Amino acid sequence: MGTLACMLKTTGYTVTGSDRGVYPPMSDILAEAKIPVTEGFAPENFEGADLVVVGNAMTRGNPEVEALLNGTTRYCSMATAIRQFFLRGKEVIAIAGTHGKTTTTALLSHILATAGEDPSCLIGGVSIDLGANFRLGEGKYFVIEADEYDSAFFEKVPKFIFYRPRHLVITSLEFDHADIYDSLDEITKWFRYLIRTIPSEGNLVYNAGNDTLTELAEEAYSMVSSYGTEESDSAASFLRYENGYGVHLLKDNETGSGELPTKLIGEFNLQNISAAAAMALRLGIPRKKVIDGIKTFRGVKRRQEVIYEAENLTVYEDFAHHPTAIAAVLAAFRHRHPKAVIMALYEPRSATSRRKVFQDELPGAFSEADRIMIKSPFRLEGIPDDEQIDITAVMEAFHSMGKNAGLFFEVDAMIEELVDEIKPSIETIVVIMSNGGFEGIYSKLTDRLKSIKNVSQ
Repeated sequence: MGTLACMLKTTGYTVTGSDRGVYPPMSDILAEAKIPVTEGFAPENFEGADLVVVGNAMTRGNPEVEALLNGTTRYCSMATAIRQFFLRGKEVIAIAGTHGKTTTTALLSHILATAGEDPSCLIGGVSIDLGANFRLGEGKYFVIEADEYDSAFFEKVPKFIFYRPRHLVITSLEFDHADIYDSLDEITKWFRYLIRTIPSEGNLVYNAGNDTLTELAEEAYSMVSSYGTEESDSAASFLRYENGYGVHLLKDNETGSGELPTKLIGEFNLQNISAAAAMALRLGIPRKKVIDGIKTFRGVKRRQEVIYEAENLTVYEDFAHHPTAIAAVLAAFRHRHPKAVIMALYEPRSATSRRKVFQDELPGAFSEADRIMIKSPFRLEGIPDDEQIDITAVMEAFHSMGKNAGLFFEVDAMIEELVDEIKPSIETIVVIMSNGGFEGIYSKLTDRLKSIKNVSQ
């Protein structure tokens, strides 16, 4: 929603908004764009508006929603607004899947931009290279992160259905969003619909390491390419670390093989790179330009983003909240820093992570961490009692695994214990994982570490 607001402001519209608890980086981006954001909701917030765009977090009972429904002001969902204002007339490339959407979207956009295609894009995170979540170019391509979450309370279908892509990348498919989907089968149904909308001259690029996607790809009417396994049409494999880069071998059935350097780490990012490269190559981007784009890509904020560095200590922020993503992120850091002490800080905040649906899988996701600090789940009162995660059972599982794990009810207490445990003589990697604000831990921790360093100097 924040990104859409900035896009509309850039194209000349007067934009205002309302929300509760806006946090960085989006709060900073909105302030820089001079888009006023009212804290809290009230009918007068949209007085005089020609159009109200309703986010999918809004529900019946919200005072602005009720006033909007009772009045005559025109309204629509975010997905509909994106389609109407920005996607018409463009060759849309959608990036869908449970994991990896944001990085793959940002990377493919960067490849196309550095190749001179002047694409537009809409990303679910802040691209470090762009310094923003979006780009409005004059070229024919529009790369969009295509979310499977529902569009609005009045449009209970995935947002990606509205985008009408010509080309589609699907990175993965697992059960998620337990607040709106009952099963993987229900989510799969919508991905099947999406695949069947890709035109015959369009491209589907999918992860062949996912059995469900392999089955779905057989139903496509479009041109189909795979990545993710050694037998895929396109694949990348790790070779070595060199001069601050991970060097990989990129193989493609159509364009051959060659070395590929990148700043991104981890097997999951290797999959993201393979996906972006495969689509770029299918679009006819020269191989050298694809490799140059990947080499110069600096990543996405909140995805393995360094927020503090000192001797023997690096603090990363990451968006991971699904067990698969948590395990992948920690495995990536273990591979890159095999002898380091890895300290994982996690906040169950998403609608799914606050539920018990992945409760049994969660402890195992932290297997690569030496120290685990869990924040008490965010606003459990918003989850039905019989669906809530049993965080006590999770902690018991950690202890039965022999893990050094602790539960914290206050972020300040978590920070103080973390600071006390850091040993300056030992390489330490701190990974903070949440899909939300984590009670401001990012700035609080970095400020605390800076104060200690200043005192010691």
